[in-house]
Amino acid sequence: MNAVSPNWQRLAIFGVCGSAGVFLAGSAWQVVGVLAPVLGLFFGGWLLSCVLEPLVGQITLHTRASRSGAVVAAYLSVVSALGIVWIVAAPTLALQLTTSVTNLPSQVEAATQRILAAQVIASTWLAQHGVPVQLDLVSTRSFETLARESAAPSPLTAVQELTSALGSAGMMLLLSVFFLVGGPQLADQVISSFGDRAAPDVKFVLTAIHGAFESFARAQLIQALLFAGAVWVCLAVAQVETAPLVGAIAGALLLVPVVGAALALVFPLVAVVLWNPSATLVVSIGLVLLQQLVLNVVGPRLMSEQLGLPPLLIFFAVLAGGQVGGFWGAVFGIPAMAALVACLGYFRPRWSCPS
Repeated sequence: MNAVSPNWQRLAIFGVCGSAGVFLAGSAWQVVGVLAPVLGLFFGGWLLSCVLEPLVGQITLHTRASRSGAVVAAYLSVVSALGIVWIVAAPTLALQLTTSVTNLPSQVEAATQRILAAQVIASTWLAQHGVPVQLDLVSTRSFETLARESAAPSPLTAVQELTSALGSAGMMLLLSVFFLVGGPQLADQVISSFGDRAAPDVKFVLTAIHGAFESFARAQLIQALLFAGAVWVCLAVAQVETAPLVGAIAGALLLVPVVGAALALVFPLVAVVLWNPSATLVVSIGLVLLQQLVLNVVGPRLMSEQLGLPPLLIFFAVLAGGQVGGFWGAVFGIPAMAALVACLGYFRPRWSCPS
């Protein structure tokens, strides 16, 4: 009986190991899919703790308080700041919201009439020039009538969704407290589990990942604040009564992954169409330019400063992350690329050294 050559034995072993690896990866991916909501809560809590970590560090440095005391002080500071902002801004926002709700039917009806008038003028011009096309952008019924006829969600469903969202936010807030208080001890346990030889490398990798996502979250918040202020100023110049409220909502929408940029642009344009339609064209051009400036000029430079990545590599991270990981890959491709570049820079001298 002929003996099997060593090369075929290695090939068989590699094939079995590869098949087992693919099977285990598929099983792990299924488990991740089942646990995605839970993992999302933990990831959100960890990301929130990354945002608050610099504040906790500053409090610990200047007051020499314990870790738990610094975390409590940080949350009290954040809550106090939000309370002050709410006290100052709530009356104005409440008045604007009340005005918007009160005047919305008349504004919608006026917008409908303007669209119908423009439709008639355009159709007449097309007919005079022999173009056999008749526009039908809207029907003769108003948007208000269409809204009444459309099926609205039941109050019970809305309450359930709101309760679920508040519960998820509260859970992420609680998890962020645990990450801030016990995160260093957990990281030390993970590092020590790899042994003394690999401990420095594992510590650097964990630190790089934490720093990359912390800088990414900070840059996103700064970018949203800049866009909110720009929208506020632009709508205020156009004499839109609800400019502060619309600006705040546009800044919050910009944080929504992937579709946030489009929503943050559409919402102010709708407000302009309803409240000051004569300025729609000018405001549209201004908002598009402002968004492009914030997203494509200020944003990459801000990310570059926070993460230490060239702007071209940031664009590549977004495109590559979207191709590999889809929706969430496009969102978190930038901090993942920053962590990868930091790790490559750390390990490259060791790899380049001759054995």
